[in-house]
Amino acid sequence: MTKTWVELAVEIHSSLVEAVSSFLIEQGSPGVIQEELLGPAHRKKERIIAYFPNARGFRAKGEKIRSFLSSVSQLHPGSFTFHHRVIKEEKWAENWKSNFKPLRITPRLVVKPPWGKYVRQKGQLVIEIDPGMAFGTGTHPSTQMCLQALEEIVRSSSPFPSMLDVGTGSGILAIAARKLGVGRALAVDIDPVAIGWARKNASVNHINRGIEFRVGSPDGLRQKFDIIVANLLPQELLKVAPFLPKRMSSRGTLVISGLLRGQENEIVSALAEQGLEILRSRKSRGWACLVLRQRVGKKNGRK
Repeated sequence: MTKTWVELAVEIHSSLVEAVSSFLIEQGSPGVIQEELLGPAHRKKERIIAYFPNARGFRAKGEKIRSFLSSVSQLHPGSFTFHHRVIKEEKWAENWKSNFKPLRITPRLVVKPPWGKYVRQKGQLVIEIDPGMAFGTGTHPSTQMCLQALEEIVRSSSPFPSMLDVGTGSGILAIAARKLGVGRALAVDIDPVAIGWARKNASVNHINRGIEFRVGSPDGLRQKFDIIVANLLPQELLKVAPFLPKRMSSRGTLVISGLLRGQENEIVSALAEQGLEILRSRKSRGWACLVLRQRVGKKNGRK
């Protein structure tokens, strides 16, 4: 039997994009595509496209999503539209590919899909990613900010720092880190399908050494790392927060993203209890990325 998907397109006021995107991912979409729509500044909208497997079982989930949209858009009456259609798996793949084009993250970093053409400019690092069913194409603001932070951190680090990528998804952050100059990287994810895609992407990028991909979470690790990156939803970040500082080297840096604007306080409080402080932060389209280090004067005596 041919597998089917539901393609869901939501047009929403720009101020609600972060909340809606997070909710759709929580409901099972492997990721979302965000598109800005033209219109008056005071009525600025964006389109969010999400995909859900198993079209037969979507009715109840669709009603849940519609109810959520109605609730969050009360401050902007009539500000959302909700359309969905059933497509075959082959068509889903075509649609996903048509929306994933080469993207320049920084003047030096470019992310492209295997099917996209891009002429590399001098000095650029091109990362080729096929996400499959894993999260991480570089199109989402949280991933982009992590890549930007990684470039800055590696540039200012001692040569060949080590890295831990928590929730690696497609492997995009670990692969970028290796290209930027990280000496060794450990990339973990609780989803074995994601780890499979991450290994394939590393091979496509001709990175056959220097990254170990492993199914699991950081709580069982014993090594320490110079750089730790965790691009996760807030509820997942809270689960791993107690373990991340224990895996940092004495001068290590932690990058966390996947946070919606206004959600930072709970995460920062949890990490502050572990002796970390914010070094710098950045925001993009309602999402936040934080770079943290050990609090000045606090020694890392954890084992």
